[in-house]
Amino acid sequence: MSSWRDTLEAVMRERGGALFAYAYVLTGDGDDAQDLVQEALVRAFRRRGAPQGIDAAHVYVKRAIQTTFIDTHRRAQARPQRDHREAERIAPDPTAAADTLDALMDAVTSLPPRERTCIVMRYLDGLNATAIAEELGLAPGSVRRYLHDGIATLRRTHGDFGLDPSDAATGGGSSTVIITSNGGAR
Repeated sequence: MSSWRDTLEAVMRERGGALFAYAYVLTGDGDDAQDLVQEALVRAFRRRGAPQGIDAAHVYVKRAIQTTFIDTHRRAQARPQRDHREAERIAPDPTAAADTLDALMDAVTSLPPRERTCIVMRYLDGLNATAIAEELGLAPGSVRRYLHDGIATLRRTHGDFGLDPSDAATGGGSSTVIITSNGGAR
C-alpha cells in the first residue's frame, strides 16, 4: 500500500498539468490557478485518510478545486470590493470577439463563481445538470438555473458562443465542448 506522499507525487507527475488547466479555466489567471491547485491539494491530502490511487486522488483534488474556487468567492462576497474590471467585461464587438480563445476565456471568467463552475463542468467536463448537482451538492434545478443565467450573461456581454442550456438535462455531445484538449475553441 502506497503512502499519501507517493499518491500525491504520482498525481502531480501524471495529472498536475490537467489539474492546473482545470483551475486556469475557472480562474482565468495562471497565478490564481496555481494557488487554487495548491489549496485544493492541501484540502485533499491534509488528513491521513487521503485518497489512495491516482484516479481517486485526481477526482478528489478536482472536486476540491471546484469547492475551493466557490468558497473563495463566497468569502470575498462577504467582504465586497469594487470590481474595476466591469468596464472590461463588455467586448466592443461581440461577434468578432467570439472567434478567439481570449474572448472565450474573458467571457467565462466574467461570470459569478457558481455560474462559471457550472458552465465549466457542463461544457468542459461534459456533465449533465444532475451530475453537476451531485458534485456540487446543489439541486439539479439550481444547476439548470446557473447554466441558463450564465449563458444569458455570456450572450448579452460577449455574443453567442452556441451554448444551449436546454441540453443540460441529457448531457452534451462533442460539439458542445468549450475548450478542446489542444487549447483551441469550438
